[in-house]
Amino acid sequence: MGGTVVAEVPTKRGRGRRALKEKTPSTNDANIIIATPISPSSEKAAQVVPSKKKQDSKKQQSFEKELLEMQEMLQQMRLEKEKTEELLKVKDEALKLKEEELENRGREQEKLQTELKKLQKLKEFKPTMVSSSPSLILWKI
Repeated sequence: MGGTVVAEVPTKRGRGRRALKEKTPSTNDANIIIATPISPSSEKAAQVVPSKKKQDSKKQQSFEKELLEMQEMLQQMRLEKEKTEELLKVKDEALKLKEEELENRGREQEKLQTELKKLQKLKEFKPTMVSSSPSLILWKI
């Protein structure tokens, strides 16, 4: 049999663009489409969609409300900061007083230690009297 077999060579598929498919509306989209009238009168349109001015004024009011709340919070934070700074000043002064007190105690302790050393030296100092003559008294150091 003299037939030849031809193998297919795979070709590269490019990343070509496909045509857009028409979107089928989901049940939610279908309900929205059905709920909105196709040709609403001007009165019905005003009732269904609030006017742009009303929306803008509501947004403006909400922004103003948020701004006022933020300003109040900022004022409270300033007051808290002032109170905290005042407390820190009081504590700092108390620490300085304690530090001075400790330094004074240290100085006082040093004075007492030097006095104690002097007294100990005096205690060790024992004079002996040698009398060779009644008029002379010699101290032995």
